[in-house]
Amino acid sequence: MEKYLILEDGTIIKGKGYGYSGETDGEIVFTTSMSGYIETITDPSYAGQILIFAFPEIANYPLSYENMESNKIQISGLITKDAHNIFYGGENGDNFNEFLKNNKIPAIDGIDTRFLVEKIRKNGVLKAVISNKNEMPDKFNNPYDKNLVGPASRKKYQYYDSGNKKNILFIDVGTKNSLINNLSGIASLHIVPYNYDLFNIKFKYDAIFIPNGPGDPNHESLKNVREFIREKYNEVPVIGVCLGNQLIALALNGKTEKMKFGHRGVNHAVINDKKIYITSHNHGYAVNGDSLKNTDLIATGFDINDNTVEMMEHKELPVYSVQFHPEAHPGPYDGLWFFEKIRNTVGAKND
Repeated sequence: MEKYLILEDGTIIKGKGYGYSGETDGEIVFTTSMSGYIETITDPSYAGQILIFAFPEIANYPLSYENMESNKIQISGLITKDAHNIFYGGENGDNFNEFLKNNKIPAIDGIDTRFLVEKIRKNGVLKAVISNKNEMPDKFNNPYDKNLVGPASRKKYQYYDSGNKKNILFIDVGTKNSLINNLSGIASLHIVPYNYDLFNIKFKYDAIFIPNGPGDPNHESLKNVREFIREKYNEVPVIGVCLGNQLIALALNGKTEKMKFGHRGVNHAVINDKKIYITSHNHGYAVNGDSLKNTDLIATGFDINDNTVEMMEHKELPVYSVQFHPEAHPGPYDGLWFFEKIRNTVGAKND
């Protein structure tokens, strides 16, 4: 089955289709991860994006449902050089091709992914379609016009009782499962949807946590979250990861900006106070460092390659965040210290 990758700059590339037989559109982005393909494609931060695996061989080990970071594949489409669809795994014995098909995710194989990565690094991310026809579409949709957080967020309140008396208000803007797993080992979690009535909460909590998620942090759909952070940061600790980092910056009068091609992979070096951490990343927006000069936030960590703000702290209050993924999954565990910092902030027992 032939499929065509069609880019907004006029580039058309023919490849072999697999996965779902339908078509899709989105923004093409790349990850440099060599492994963790199941964790990667089920990460809600990839909503609205067609993902390129820069590493040529993908799915060359069995898929494992227990490593999924959400309840489904979150990417819009997949681009690979050499995908292996024969390895079986999971409770149903699905192979990778069936896994994509069952999730209705179109994929295209046999593509020169190095060429695409070079193009994106030089010119920036592009809107694209994976099509069954060798025809330019009438227009290329911008995924960031949509409310990408809505489908990725939980639909109703959930309580995770860890047996600890400390409680964290966890605002789900598209979280990974592994963030919940790490935090539930610290405190009990009140997990609420992004559009929850945050200003009329009746239960008590000792801190607010905002995790990763997809889309533009300035999107109208996240106004409620930004305003809630702005009202509460003087009263209770506020902690963020990835999109949460950006929302905290916006709530405290900083600014964010869309990156040329983002950071996606598990080998990004972050420097903080002469320490270097190799970290997992997945973001296309970042905090504008200059915009923090007129706020009470201080940038305390930076990406070694492009100086992107990677860590922030309030000058006086227990408000802090990181842009990278401390829970990894996939990735190295250099950032696990972040969870111990949260434990100390909320005063939870270390069982």
